[in-house]
Amino acid sequence: MKKSLFWITFLCFALTTGLVNGQSDNSMFFVFLNPNPAKPLTSVQQENHSQTGHTQYINKLTSEKIVKADGKFKDGGGMMIIQAENIEKAKKIVRADPVVASGIYITETLPLTVANNWVCGAKKPYEMVTYELVRLIFNDDYFGDLDRMSRENRIFMSNLNNSNDFVMMQGNFSNYNEGVLILNVPTKEEAEKIIKKNPAVKEGQIKYEIRRLKIAKGTFCRP
Repeated sequence: MKKSLFWITFLCFALTTGLVNGQSDNSMFFVFLNPNPAKPLTSVQQENHSQTGHTQYINKLTSEKIVKADGKFKDGGGMMIIQAENIEKAKKIVRADPVVASGIYITETLPLTVANNWVCGAKKPYEMVTYELVRLIFNDDYFGDLDRMSRENRIFMSNLNNSNDFVMMQGNFSNYNEGVLILNVPTKEEAEKIIKKNPAVKEGQIKYEIRRLKIAKGTFCRP
């Protein structure tokens, strides 16, 4: 019941604010590609074949304007932002990726609302840059005021974006302040200093993890 009331409040707040700084068309999905610790035994040749297939598949989807962004994490794996009619079709697209079909990677596909800035898509010739990606994760042990945390998180993120040019993109995964914050800062420690100021982090409503992301310059831009 508490979660239902939270969602009613959240949706009303989102509608009244209009998400004027972001993209909200209900057709974008954020995909995490994570190394599979239980991946099947394969030869180096087979794995290279899957990786080559992955590159070709992403290039095809990019040309079809399905993939809006893709990048690699320094600690392994990567991410994509894709456009699809619904989450079932998004997952189908992801499952067809050779590195997923072969079991090299396991995936998470999450509905994405871009709340601050835009996913613009990089243009060739690509120049690769590195950002810090902060993933915000709901803390199941939190039993405080979710409505207040939703408001304070949104205010914090909006102020952070409006006051700093190092915010490349901030998006929500549609539940309890979960989402991503992509920062153009030099170190993980700098990103951690920033996210620790978030009231929802301070109160323990959300946890976070930080990963270094390599991605094409121009993928994200301000409206």
